[in-house]
Amino acid sequence: MSLFGYPATVVHFHSDVDEWGRPLPPEATERDAKVVEEQKLIKNAKGEDIQVAYEIHVEGAIPIGFDDYFLYTNALGLEIRCDVAHFEVRKFLGTDDVKKVIVYGRPQNI
Repeated sequence: MSLFGYPATVVHFHSDVDEWGRPLPPEATERDAKVVEEQKLIKNAKGEDIQVAYEIHVEGAIPIGFDDYFLYTNALGLEIRCDVAHFEVRKFLGTDDVKKVIVYGRPQNI
């Protein structure tokens, strides 16, 4: 576990939607990121408290949705799958330029 995060290469699986609004099969994209493994409570967009275990910080603007998930290998060599529970888009102060996207994830229940 890392409270301050560590650099990692994550594989982002993003699903587009078809003309009926149904998700298409996900496409994998490899991204550089910082991963923080820490359990905490956050508020989602509806104002509900949710428990998350991972923060994935990705630089720049990326397409993201709640059907997406991330795979990465942690410091112990275990492959972790994180489903998107909430995300934030951080912008540079006073501009509309996206600085980074923070994804709050939960491990997939197996």
